[in-house]
Amino acid sequence: MKLDNKYVIGTNVMWFEIEMYEDFIKGLVNLLNTDIENKENVIIDLCLNLSQHLEKLDTDKITEDEIIKKFYKGREKILQLGYEVNTFQVEKDEFYFHADYRRDLNYNYCNKVDYVMWGETDSFFPKEAFEALENLSNYTNQEGIHKYIACFADRKMWDSSWDDTVHTDYVDIEFVDDDKQHLNLNQSKSQLPIETMNEINEIDELDIRVINYPKLDGSCLVISSDLIKFGVNIPSCMIYNDDHGLSIMSQKLMGQNYKQFVFKNLLKVHARRHPKKRLYVLEENNPNSFGDRKNNKFNKFKSMSDENIEMLLRDNNKRFNRYEDLEK
Repeated sequence: MKLDNKYVIGTNVMWFEIEMYEDFIKGLVNLLNTDIENKENVIIDLCLNLSQHLEKLDTDKITEDEIIKKFYKGREKILQLGYEVNTFQVEKDEFYFHADYRRDLNYNYCNKVDYVMWGETDSFFPKEAFEALENLSNYTNQEGIHKYIACFADRKMWDSSWDDTVHTDYVDIEFVDDDKQHLNLNQSKSQLPIETMNEINEIDELDIRVINYPKLDGSCLVISSDLIKFGVNIPSCMIYNDDHGLSIMSQKLMGQNYKQFVFKNLLKVHARRHPKKRLYVLEENNPNSFGDRKNNKFNKFKSMSDENIEMLLRDNNKRFNRYEDLEK
C-alpha cells in the first residue's frame, strides 16, 4: 500500500506506564509492520515524561535510568521497521503533562502532515488504520470536507451517549458498572489481546458513519491538519482534560459544520484499567489506575482542571487555575 497522505502518531509516555509501554510498542508494531511502501509518510513521535510533580518515583523498585533504558528499547523496535521516530524527554522537575504534549503535537505537526493521530500507552490502533484513513481521505477530498475528526470504534462504554462510537458488535451489550470492569472483555476498560482485535477487524467492507457533535475519548483519535490550522486545539487553560478541551473548542469553532467520522466496524483497544498502568508510584498500590486510589495531589490537580472545564464552557471572566496553584 502506498500512502497518499502523511501521518504522525504521537504519544506521551509517563514513567509509571513504562511496563505497559511494552504492550503499546507491540501494538505499534502490529500497525506498522504492514505493506506500506513509502514509510517516510509516517512519523512516530514519543515523549518520555519523567515529571514527578504529581507522583514520586519509588526508587527502591526501579530507577530513572532503568525507565529510560526500557523506553529506548521500545523505540529501537520501531526504528528497525524503517520509520522515523522523534523522541524527547521531560525531566522530573518540569510541569508538563498529557494535555501539554498533545497541544504541542497538534501545533508542531499540522503543517507537516495531513493527519495527527493521538496514541496512548494503554491503547492499540487497528492494524487497518492507514488503509481506512486513506479511504476516508478519498471520500472527504471528493466532497470538499477538510476539517474533521475521525475515530475507531470502542467496546461497550459506560452510558448510551457513547453508542455512536461503539463497535457494531458491542452496542447491544450491557455495561456492567462494578469493580471487575477491567476483567470483562466486553467492556472498554479491560485488556484485549492484539490477536483478538485483529480477528474482529477481519471485515469485507468498511462501515463509516458521521456524527455532527464531538464525542472524543482521546485514544487513537485522528485529527485532520486543516482542523488544527483552523484553530481547533487543546486550549492552554487545560492542564489535564485534553480530550474534553478539544471537544469544547471543536464545537465552539466549527458549530453546525462539525464532522466526526466513526469507523463503526474497526475496533481499537483502550484498556483504561490495564494491570500495569500505574506502577512504581511511591506509597501507592494502584496498578489498574482506579481514580479513587490516586494520591491527594493528583486529585487536587484533576479538580483544578475540572474547574477550568466549567469556566471554559460558561465563557465567564474568572481566572483559570494554573500549575503553580497546585503548590498553594
